[in-house]
Amino acid sequence: MKIYALIAMLGLMSGQVGAEVFSASIQHVDVELIDSQYELNADIDYKLSHTAKEALYKGIPLAWSVLVEVKREGFLWDSTLNEIALKYQIQNHALLNLFSVKNINKGSKEMFSTLTAALNAMSRIRRLKLVDNAVIKPVSDYYVAIKVEFSREALPIPLRPLSYFDSQWALSSDWELWPLQN
Repeated sequence: MKIYALIAMLGLMSGQVGAEVFSASIQHVDVELIDSQYELNADIDYKLSHTAKEALYKGIPLAWSVLVEVKREGFLWDSTLNEIALKYQIQNHALLNLFSVKNINKGSKEMFSTLTAALNAMSRIRRLKLVDNAVIKPVSDYYVAIKVEFSREALPIPLRPLSYFDSQWALSSDWELWPLQN
């Protein structure tokens, strides 16, 4: 009986040793009232799995959306005051030995010499205008919800079905909530 317990414990431990989490996570959020507008500053940590890095180095672009919502707490359900989707795409250009980060919302593209520098550029959100102060009522409670969502649908068609079943492609974050001070 003790031998079975020992084998089961070793099996569980060996499964945990190789288990790594590859996903985006929101590290820091700051919401400030500047000139009657609430503005968001956020830092995101993108962790790529071996499979995602391999695809990227083979020239397959990877895309994420940073979803930001301003919500008012309600009795039965919360109402959404504003929704923003910031869309980014990162791609390796092997012939140039560079990585590009495309900000799809702005239509801009920046080039970087390393993957780390490219991911760092995507990681910083600064002075994102959320909502006007006139919309915020002092008697209600408000919060900001943020999620980083990896776009599996932006992958090439042959990779899409695999990405839904392979944990190496689970590169999204959970929703994170921060109170909005009014």
